[in-house]
Amino acid sequence: MIGGIDHVGLTVADLDRTIEFWCGRLGLRLLHRATETDPDIASLIGQDSVELEIADIDAGDGRIIELIKYTRPAGQPIQARSCDPGSTHVALRVDDLDATLERLEGSQGRRISPRPVVLHDPGGAWDGVACCYITDPDGIIVELVQRPKAEPQ
Repeated sequence: MIGGIDHVGLTVADLDRTIEFWCGRLGLRLLHRATETDPDIASLIGQDSVELEIADIDAGDGRIIELIKYTRPAGQPIQARSCDPGSTHVALRVDDLDATLERLEGSQGRRISPRPVVLHDPGGAWDGVACCYITDPDGIIVELVQRPKAEPQ
């Protein structure tokens, strides 16, 4: 039985730049940073040897986003679109979508959505939810999600 998502791992080109984006711009908290060369890690990812840097950031609710920068073996950048099979996105809840988008101005990320979109799903879980797609500096797709505030009873 699966008990839920433990963490999400994202491979990046420049760990310092990526930490600045996810923590400095999006406001998440850096939990831990380390360099790994352990043969067990190499075995885990199906390689003979490995050298990588890992930064764990707090995604909320006990979940972690693991940022990984491979030194050995070195990888090649990819540019997946959300419509490409195998592409992924990470959705983050935000309290104020406009303020979050404002903090991203001048960063190395970019907006995919020309404007935030408010979804219409009468009676459904997504009714009134505002969303906007962006990318981090490596092109990783991030969906920012602002749910309506609960009405006072």
